Amino acid sequence: MLPVLNIGPLAIQTPGLALLIALWLGLSLAEKHSLSRGIDPSHLYNLVAIVLVASIAGARLLYVLRYPAAFIESPVSLISLNPSLLDLPGGIFAAMIVSAIYAQKRNLSSWPLLDSITPLAAVLAIGLGVSHLASGNFFGTETNLPWAIELFSAKRHPTQIYEILGALLILIYFWPSHQRVNYDHLGEYFLRFAASYAALRLLVEAFRADSALFVAGLRVDQLLATLVLVASVWMLGRLPPKTHLEQA
Repeated sequence: MLPVLNIGPLAIQTPGLALLIALWLGLSLAEKHSLSRGIDPSHLYNLVAIVLVASIAGARLLYVLRYPAAFIESPVSLISLNPSLLDLPGGIFAAMIVSAIYAQKRNLSSWPLLDSITPLAAVLAIGLGVSHLASGNFFGTETNLPWAIELFSAKRHPTQIYEILGALLILIYFWPSHQRVNYDHLGEYFLRFAASYAALRLLVEAFRADSALFVAGLRVDQLLATLVLVASVWMLGRLPPKTHLEQA
């Protein structure tokens, strides 16, 4: 684990750095292919800037609501750059609301916009795994398997590495210039990616030791991943077909 990268007098939080690099690479990839989806690249930059602020605020707010005592003792943590103090579901919920509002205000079709940001989401999924590996969060249950890693005085499943490898395979499959992503329906690219990533999280969560529990041993992230997976598959059968102009 490498939570802090020391470069001379600078102490850089490695998890945050990993996410920033992934954001830059993902945005560059999305910009390159956005025109093929009928989206002006300028909208991507505007949307990402707005969503970034909203998702961080939403993720921090939900974390505060879940663990208020930690912030009562240390109020300055409210503005901490530590990504471990963010709750992912809150960030996703805030990002969805802001994206919908932006698309409505700019008179943009939601499905092409979501298709355009899919490469960015795929790269960010890898960055999230690297961030978890650097911070030590998202650690696995104890195991005696030969590929176990030593963490917190125990041999554990390398769930962060499972997450990175799974996200990398998803990115390779959904690489935007590949023929397999030229689907017949607007939004199909995004929904297939969402379903694939939800399935990955559902699988990796089974080996995780630090996730929050919901009821009857069900993990919160597993519940959310299941909802995303079911919703994505359900919506795939109800997508609008492309027009002849969009297929050209």
